[in-house]
Amino acid sequence: MRLDHHLRAGLRHAAIAGAAAVLLLAGGATADALPLPTEAVPTSPITPLAPADPGTVEQPQTAAAAQAASGQTMVGTFTLAAATCSGAVNGSYFRMIQPGGTASGPFVSNSDSPCSDTTYTPMSPGTDKGLKTGTFQPEPSPAFDSAGNGLAGRITKPQRFFGANFASATNPTDPQTGTKVTAPVIQVDGAGHLSGDLRAFAASWNGQHFNQGAPKPDGSTPGLTTAVSGTYNASTKAFVLDWTSQIVGGPFNNFTGKWHFEGTFEGTIASTPTAVSGGSGGSGTDTGTSGGGATAGSSGARNPNLANTGLSAATDRGLWLLAAGLLGLGLLERTRRPRPHTGASGRV
Repeated sequence: MRLDHHLRAGLRHAAIAGAAAVLLLAGGATADALPLPTEAVPTSPITPLAPADPGTVEQPQTAAAAQAASGQTMVGTFTLAAATCSGAVNGSYFRMIQPGGTASGPFVSNSDSPCSDTTYTPMSPGTDKGLKTGTFQPEPSPAFDSAGNGLAGRITKPQRFFGANFASATNPTDPQTGTKVTAPVIQVDGAGHLSGDLRAFAASWNGQHFNQGAPKPDGSTPGLTTAVSGTYNASTKAFVLDWTSQIVGGPFNNFTGKWHFEGTFEGTIASTPTAVSGGSGGSGTDTGTSGGGATAGSSGARNPNLANTGLSAATDRGLWLLAAGLLGLGLLERTRRPRPHTGASGRV
């Protein structure tokens, strides 16, 4: 039985519409694949979206972090030169500023100092030869012996200070405040100026912990706390690092530690800082902790800053219309074919 005239007309229209839609939408798909313009895009008052990967967390922009962001990251060991007290004090040392003082003093005299100027406490390199960046040098467990002497000895050798040894360490969680912190970062600019973030640096003495980082674990710089500064000679690898950190709480509350490290750098200098993995904690997270971000190959929202290299939704619709149109053309062609004549016997 032949299809009526109206059905044939409908199939013809569907075929024509499908073909036309494919031609139009193919042009749209080609436009999608074109590269984005290279000229600057005008600014918009709309607040930009957050990065697609939630695993990378931007650290608080403290003065130290902002300053450090301008240089190249130094990853390795700042090997310490031991202090000498013959005449002027040279090498690495520690001094303590009295409350109400300035960076120039007055300083506390350490009765156990071997130097003629007892306001200097000489420092010697520990088992790691000095301060490492990009990783932690945590204190052992236990951190103290039965007499309250600090036992950490990787950065500096424990040094006598008012009847007990004080030690230094960098820990993923600051032992005084319980705050998670980032590993030490030191950067150098083109002129050889050093900056950084040493919020993980802490001292242990007489059974107690004292954060001696700059900035503090929460990113603040109370009192005389100053950002890390210094110099680096790329030819000789010689460096000098200085910072101050006011003590908050404990028997030395409002006293300020004045730190001076010098020696040579052993490591690499990277062009860009290493990203810090996401996690809990007010001012940072343990280095190496895996964040919850998407991995390579995972699905997610399309980045609007990248050209579309796949099939668009419009192209998909065009393909469906093309299929419908081809089907309609096929059915229309079959209705146009003459049916063979059969006799009474049913044979052609």
